[in-house]
Amino acid sequence: MNDLEAALVEPLRELLRVAKATAEAERVELWAVGGAVRDLAVGIGVRDLDLAVAGDAGGLATAVAERTGGAATVEARFGTASVEAGGCRIDLAALRTERYARPGALPTVRLGASIEEDLARRDFSVNAVALGLAGARAGEVIDPFGGLGDLAARRLRVLHERSFIDDATRLWRGARYAARLALRPTAETARLIEEGGRWLAPISGQRLWVEFERTAEERRVLETLRLLDGWGVLRATCGEFELSEASARALRPRRGPMPPSVLLAVLLAPLPTTVRGAVVSRLRAPREAARAVEDSAALIEGHATDLDSLDRLSGTGEPGRTAASWLDPGPQRALQGALRRWAQTRAHLDAGELLELGVPRGPVLGATLRRLRRERYLGTLAGAAEARRVVRAWLAEEPADHV
Repeated sequence: MNDLEAALVEPLRELLRVAKATAEAERVELWAVGGAVRDLAVGIGVRDLDLAVAGDAGGLATAVAERTGGAATVEARFGTASVEAGGCRIDLAALRTERYARPGALPTVRLGASIEEDLARRDFSVNAVALGLAGARAGEVIDPFGGLGDLAARRLRVLHERSFIDDATRLWRGARYAARLALRPTAETARLIEEGGRWLAPISGQRLWVEFERTAEERRVLETLRLLDGWGVLRATCGEFELSEASARALRPRRGPMPPSVLLAVLLAPLPTTVRGAVVSRLRAPREAARAVEDSAALIEGHATDLDSLDRLSGTGEPGRTAASWLDPGPQRALQGALRRWAQTRAHLDAGELLELGVPRGPVLGATLRRLRRERYLGTLAGAAEARRVVRAWLAEEPADHV
C-alpha cells in the first residue's frame, strides 16, 4: 500500500507526523482507519483522516495541538477528539465496541477494544480496514472482513444483517460510497437495502440533514441521488420524496460539491407544495435551505417580468435563484436579468427631496417612491428635474393623501 503521508496535503501531513511521533513517544498504538485507508488503496486523494487510538484520544489530541499550534476539541465522555491546525483537521477516537439498544438509537460505547473489534462495529467492509501507524503493529494492514478484496472487485457489502437496523443512515452513506467508488451491492446487501428503508423512520431529522449535507459535498451528486432514489431511500426518508426528471436534468451537467441549500431547492422545487413542506420538515432543514426551496419554486412559477411580479420576487435569495436557473435556464435568464435591473433601479428622488416638494410622510411617501422607481425602470423619466415636475403634477392633480 502506498505511503499515507504522501497522499496528504502538507498541513494534514504535518498533523499526521506529529500524531505518529506523539503516539510513539507515549507508547500507544495508533491506526489510520476507514476512509483514509480505503481511498489510499484505490489511489484517490485522501480528504479525511480518522485515527484510532489504543488509549486516551483526548490526551493525544491535546499533545498534538500543543506541538502544532492547533486547537484540540475533546469529548471525554465518548472517547473522541479532534485537532485543527493549518486549515486541516484530524479526528481521533479510542478503540471501542458499540451496542444499539434499539433501531435508530445512538450507540452505547465500550472503550478498550482491540483494533479487530473496533473494525467490526463499522458499516461496510470497504471501511473496515486499518493501517498501523505507531506501536508494535506499525505498518500492518488489518482487513478482517475482506474490504480490500471488495474494493478491487467493486463490491459494496455490509458487515452484518443488522447493519441498517442498527443505523439506517448507512443507507445514505452506502449510496455515496457506491457512487464515488463505482461499487455495486452484493446480492445480500441489495436485499438488506431493499428491506432497510423502514428503519429510517426513527432516525432524527438532524441526523438525516447531516447525511444530506454530506451528499451535497460529493463530486458525483447526481449518481448518488440516482442510487438513493432507485434504492427507495428517498421515499423511505419522507413519503413522496423522489428524484424528478427535471431535477436530474438540472444536475446532469454539474459536479459537486454544491451548497446543500441549492441542492435541496433543485430537488424539491419541481415537486408539489405539500411534498416540499414535508421533506423540509422531515430533514429539519435550516432556514436558509427552506427559503431556497420556496424561492426557487416561486421563480419557476413566476416567469412574468411585469413590475408587479418583479416587486414580488425581488426578495428571493441567491441559493433559490441559482436552483431556479439550473432547473429552468431559458425563462430564468430573462426573469433574473430583469430582477437584477430592478434591484439596481432607484427613484430619481429620495425621501427628503419628496418631503421638500410637499409629499406627506407615511404611506403616501412610500407609494410615491415606488411609483418613481417604476417610472425610472420603464424609462419614462429622464432625470431628477423631470421627476420633480412629475411629482408636482401629481400633487396638483390629486389630493396629497392619494399621490
